[in-house]
Amino acid sequence: MSLPRLGVSRDRALAWLTIALGLGLALAVQVRAPVGVPLYDGVVVAEPYRYLHPTGDQTGDPTSASSTQSVTSSQSPVFATATEEQPPQAQVIAQADALQLPPGTTQLQVSIKPVDPQAQPTVGSIAGNVYRFAVSNQAGTVVTVKSCDACLSLVLRSPPEVLDGTVAHYENGAWVDVSTFHAGTVAMFQANGAALGDYAVIVKAGSVHGADDNITLLIIGGIALALFFAAVAGLFWYRRRPPPVPVASLGTGRGRIPSKRKAPRRPPSGRSGS
Repeated sequence: MSLPRLGVSRDRALAWLTIALGLGLALAVQVRAPVGVPLYDGVVVAEPYRYLHPTGDQTGDPTSASSTQSVTSSQSPVFATATEEQPPQAQVIAQADALQLPPGTTQLQVSIKPVDPQAQPTVGSIAGNVYRFAVSNQAGTVVTVKSCDACLSLVLRSPPEVLDGTVAHYENGAWVDVSTFHAGTVAMFQANGAALGDYAVIVKAGSVHGADDNITLLIIGGIALALFFAAVAGLFWYRRRPPPVPVASLGTGRGRIPSKRKAPRRPPSGRSGS
């Protein structure tokens, strides 16, 4: 006789609970440290941010970067230049034909260096250093960026306590926000530059967290992780325990164990021989 399977709804509920907790943990990590498309592979161990003018226990001596790119045609070549920190605090990535070359250009001199800000932003504050991006040819003539979509990318790393920031370009005496997205790891911001010059990460109020916020986030993440593993352990225990023994109904009066007590003796009927 076919018997109905027991515990199917509970099994499914535990499975869905495990999936929900896993998605919740992944969402918590993404909210804590949202990431986009990585610019490089491997595990990145971020060293302390280096400030141009450190104070207190801050680390100083930020690096600069320079490179020479050969030009073999009328178009500028593909290149990438970055400072020496791990990960770099400033990078420039150019696609082919991203720059407007002066006639007779055979080489490009690319440079990135931290500089003092020419002015402070009217809204928000500068997080970390201002970096000056420059490209010139072998004669010292400044090279400009062509009007192309995402042909020149600038990547800036901010101090690790920055939750959210916007890359800004200093132009015409003011800081102008540039469309920004996360660049693959915590506190890395990328923007498509329409021009070279001075760039920095600008943060608004509430975009920086402190030690108390870190502790709270760690506690929440720990609780979510503990619930996730508890649900997984419960699911494995439930699947490994012996299945319940089914009990089939045999109907009224069937399958009963007879009583060992004797029935009472009948009274004499009065017949002879009884």
